[in-house]
Amino acid sequence: MLKMNNLTNGLSRTWETLSHGWNDLINNASNALTQFVSSDNKEKADKVPVSSPRWGLMSVDMYDDANKVIVKLEAPGLANDDFDINIVDNVLTISGEKQFQEEKTEGNYRILECAYGRFSRSIPMEYEVDADTAKASYDRGVLKIELDKKPHQRRRKIEIK
Repeated sequence: MLKMNNLTNGLSRTWETLSHGWNDLINNASNALTQFVSSDNKEKADKVPVSSPRWGLMSVDMYDDANKVIVKLEAPGLANDDFDINIVDNVLTISGEKQFQEEKTEGNYRILECAYGRFSRSIPMEYEVDADTAKASYDRGVLKIELDKKPHQRRRKIEIK
């Protein structure tokens, strides 16, 4: 009977841990869940393995200071010209296409977890930003976008006299 109780307690703790982890993932990364769709280009679309996932995480960190908003998007395996970045009605939209790089050796994939195809990720800005002064860079798999806040949106410290 003691072994059965130990087993039941162990399973209960395991389920609780999995449940907590899943809830944490949903709460913290649900906005990062991004759909990848087949390319419009038939030749590119045919190269993507059928077993490749159609959903992937494109995680964002957004930081703001008194004068600007900085957005960093994790997007490994792309080049600068693979991105299309727009701001419309204070929503930053990053879209592009992640292409499958076919291995030139014989064999089969055993694990295929990366998503490939066209994607789009929209991020609402909490401040009005100036799209004309936006700057973007891409380094080591991270797209960084700097957006100046409009002057009336900038924080300023008010000193007490």
